[in-house]
Amino acid sequence: MIPESSSNNDVLTARDPHELLHIFESAEDLPTLPEVAIHLQEVVNDPDSSAKDVAAIIEEDPAIATRVLKMVNSVFYAPARGSEITHLQPAISRLGFVTVTNIALSTSIFKAFSRNQRPVFDRREFWRHSITVGIITTVLQDFCQDQINQQITRDVAHLSGIVHDMGKILFERYANGEFHQAITSARAADISTIKEEARFIGMGHDEAGAWLAGKWKLAQEIKDVIRWHHDPLSCPEVEHQPLIKLVHMADYICHNQGLGDSGNQSPTYDNRVREELALTPEKIAEIMDVVEEEASKSEVLLSLSE
Repeated sequence: MIPESSSNNDVLTARDPHELLHIFESAEDLPTLPEVAIHLQEVVNDPDSSAKDVAAIIEEDPAIATRVLKMVNSVFYAPARGSEITHLQPAISRLGFVTVTNIALSTSIFKAFSRNQRPVFDRREFWRHSITVGIITTVLQDFCQDQINQQITRDVAHLSGIVHDMGKILFERYANGEFHQAITSARAADISTIKEEARFIGMGHDEAGAWLAGKWKLAQEIKDVIRWHHDPLSCPEVEHQPLIKLVHMADYICHNQGLGDSGNQSPTYDNRVREELALTPEKIAEIMDVVEEEASKSEVLLSLSE
């Protein structure tokens, strides 16, 4: 583990990124995705899989099973008239394989970093930010269809928004002192936190998160979102840029509207991306009207982390 500074006022020397990744790699308590989540991704990608096959895997993890049933019986999926769904197979049939996989991955990520004795920021507000970025990303997808040339499912858009900042939970756990300094310094200078992360930690949360996504074998498009969500046009995989652009703008809108708190008090966006997505002030206002209607979903999803 990266040793913490003796005082938050002491300026720490940024470590070489390779050294930092070595520290992450050798950490004995580095969270891993549960075998259930890994196996689930494999089965869902098999076109011959059935709801029964998926249910058999989820039954191995009571925490994930509970959250699947909680979601399917929420106001967003439950039928207007009908009894509560209490078995996994019909729940999976109603939710769909991708949604169930997203619930499993989100639950795993929420739980993987559930303990820290000295949190840098409000964990609950951080997850609220992440979940709301997921919601805004799906709303943006609907509003920007004419500007998107990538086939993006709503579930992929949603998951991309949820996990875009996962590098910060690596920093919170293994570079707590340096991360605290980066946030404090960025607030004082009124600049984006990612710039100060590079100065105090040696890399940004985008790089750290992409490393962890690779470690967890998440899909390449998700990994690219995590790595490039602050700089979409620099992603070498051009076919993934449309999804990254949606998350980029969703992240900014979420910050600008004060929905949750990711520790970044001075968000920025690439104006070229806003123009490409034709996000005029009027359109953003319309988007926010829809987001407000969808915002209650964040409470259900937020409860998945508890």
